[in-house]
Parts: sequence; structure tokens; C-alpha cells
Amino acid sequence: MKIKHLKLDCANLEEQKYFYTKKFDFDIVEESDESITLKVGASLLTFTENRLKKSYYHFAFNIPYGAMEMAAEWVHKKVDVIVTDAGEIQEFPKWEARSVYFLDPAGNVVELIGRKNFDESKPTKFSKGQLLNISEVGLPVFQVTAAANYIVKTSGANQFGTSTSTFCAHGDDEGLFIIVDKAEKTWFPTDEPAKEYPLEVVFETEEGNFKLQLEGGGMTIEPVKTKK
Repeated sequence: MKIKHLKLDCANLEEQKYFYTKKFDFDIVEESDESITLKVGASLLTFTENRLKKSYYHFAFNIPYGAMEMAAEWVHKKVDVIVTDAGEIQEFPKWEARSVYFLDPAGNVVELIGRKNFDESKPTKFSKGQLLNISEVGLPVFQVTAAANYIVKTSGANQFGTSTSTFCAHGDDEGLFIIVDKAEKTWFPTDEPAKEYPLEVVFETEEGNFKLQLEGGGMTIEPVKTKK
């Protein structure tokens, strides 16, 4: 599954712009007084200002699997890495993946993840060029199973790995929806509750291109036409 464009709200657009363009050197694709769109590898990331809500989310960027130590050092020079009992780098053996996490000014739980089954290359140095695409988008919902079934039915994004009544993932090593029970789960590796805030995702599966919207406790997925 390819996550092509992720659109999120934020309370302070200028803070987000400074963080991603000055600290991380992301390129601006489009900008207005209300929003900014950044290029992250093969994906686009948009922040739209909404000062009425202090929205925060979980999302991840794919990086080469063999670059994790360099990625952790690269992030550490720009912002504090979230450290757990396991250290700065978190291991996920069942997914053959490794991750490092940090917070941006909006409180988003941001992850750099290397997946062995997606890109196991070992670059000699690390820069923003090793951010391959948006890898994960967190979807807090009331009923995980119902949401997962809806995603499969409307887009064909199948289950990835095992699931529980409070957590499941749909997609593949290139792109995943992380579906969690918003009444029960927090965004790992923090204690922040997985609250729902408005978001929009344009994504592609083998069945075509789709737009997912999450807002007000409801999820909708509609096909989108691509430009020829």
C-alpha cells in the first residue's frame, strides 16, 4: 500500500513549518496562510492550522533497514529521541522492523522505521534523502474490528500481522494503517492517549486510489480518480 498524501491539523502552523523545514530541511511543495505541504520521499505531508484544537497524531516514515543507527544519531542532533527501557532504538522482530521515535512541536508521535522486507539497504550516511515515504498513519477508532473490516471492504488493504480487539494493522511493509481503540490505547512509546482528530489520507492499493477521512467518530473511504 502506498500512502501518497497525509493531511493533518495543527494548532500552530509556524511552529510546524520551522521544525520540519529548518530542523529537518523538508522541501515545501505548497504553502498558504492556513496550510503547508511538505515532500517526504514519495509522499506528501500537509499541516493545516486549527487553533481551536491542539491536535496530535501518530505517523511514521520509512527509512532503509540498515540505516537505523545512523538515523537515530541524525534525529538526536535535531530533537530529543524518545528513550525507553529498550533504549533509543525499538525492535519489532515479528515485523522485522526497527524504529526510533520523537515528538514534533504539535505533540505528534513521529517514527522513523526500517523494514527489512521493504528496503534492507545500508547507506553510508544518513540525510533527509533516506526518508523514503510515509510508512504509517495511526487511526484511533471506537471499534477496531469494524473499522478494519470496512477498510478491507472499501479498499482491499488487507490485515498485516496479528490483531486484537484493540489493535490491528492493515496494508503492507510499504504502507500501513495502525488501527487502535481510542478508549484503550496510547501512542507507543509515550503515555499520550490515542485521541481522534480530523485527518485525511490519499492512498493506493492494488484495487486503485482512495481517500480516507476520519472525523467526528466516523471513517469514510472513497475512490479517487488519478490524473492521466
